Amino acid sequence: MAYHAPSEYGLFWDPDGTMPWKELYWALQEDASLRFVRQTHIRELNYLGLDLPFILDANRLRLRPDLAQPAYPPADRPPERLFFACLRKHYSSLLERGITAAHRPYVALCADRELALRLGKRRDAEPILVEVMAAGASIGGEPIRSAGEGLYLVQSVPLRYLVLPLIRAERYTALTSRKKVELKPSRTELSVSPGSFFVDIHRLHGQFSAISGDDQPGKKKGKRKADWKRDAKKERHKRKV
Repeated sequence: MAYHAPSEYGLFWDPDGTMPWKELYWALQEDASLRFVRQTHIRELNYLGLDLPFILDANRLRLRPDLAQPAYPPADRPPERLFFACLRKHYSSLLERGITAAHRPYVALCADRELALRLGKRRDAEPILVEVMAAGASIGGEPIRSAGEGLYLVQSVPLRYLVLPLIRAERYTALTSRKKVELKPSRTELSVSPGSFFVDIHRLHGQFSAISGDDQPGKKKGKRKADWKRDAKKERHKRKV
């Protein structure tokens, strides 16, 4: 997955022979039998002296010095179209600058749209699939490198070589809006379940002031005027009469 056939999983190595650990981790999550793998397992295998093609250096994988670094030569005849899954949070940037490498030297493009979606869904549940006119970009002077079967690498692709999908107006506005507004519900809009209420000190004060006599807070309770025993005795006496 990491060295012999990384292109099948949309993986590639940087020119310095490193790869972010998270790239391999996301690929591992797609296989139910490998989802348990963590950095501790990689370090343990290295300590045991097993022949892994890489070591874990902080949060990056680093190829062993005795192994040949994968070569990514320029593609002479790239496919007519390639696919790129753009993250929703990067869509506004794509509309301004096209596809541009940011955190890594290259961006991966795929000949298979399903593989492109797989790569996008590793970081976004609903990525936006963009078609790249690769043949036209190559003729126009944009270098496209081959990184294995069906995987290609670019540093950038101008917007004029991209075919964007149709997007509803409201979604387009949400994707391209620079200001993220989070509407907080007012007090009257908060949901109240049956039997619950909001505590209001002013309302409580009004309730206390409405109480009269000995029941007011802070006042000593005297002898209750209504003595149930006396009332019951009088009632019996009336019946005898």
